[in-house]
Amino acid sequence: MPEDRKRTHAIEKALAEDERTAGLESVRVKAVGAAVFLDGAVETEEQRNLVEEIVKGVSGVKLVRNRLQLDPSGQPGGWREPHRHEE
Repeated sequence: MPEDRKRTHAIEKALAEDERTAGLESVRVKAVGAAVFLDGAVETEEQRNLVEEIVKGVSGVKLVRNRLQLDPSGQPGGWREPHRHEE
């Protein structure tokens, strides 16, 4: 769905442009309609909440499923395959 891809891109852009989340490489985003799924890992609960806050501010987002895991070691990668929900 082109709209889903556009929304995913807009979210990724918003996260990359915000100086507080610009370096978070292990966060994966998938938009399905007005719902957004966040997967991956962040170092702190504050980062987890911040990512969700930024995503909620993107036009067209109605629901965020924040499945980000805490990984204080800051190691990229994680417990899920990238873009697992994509077609």
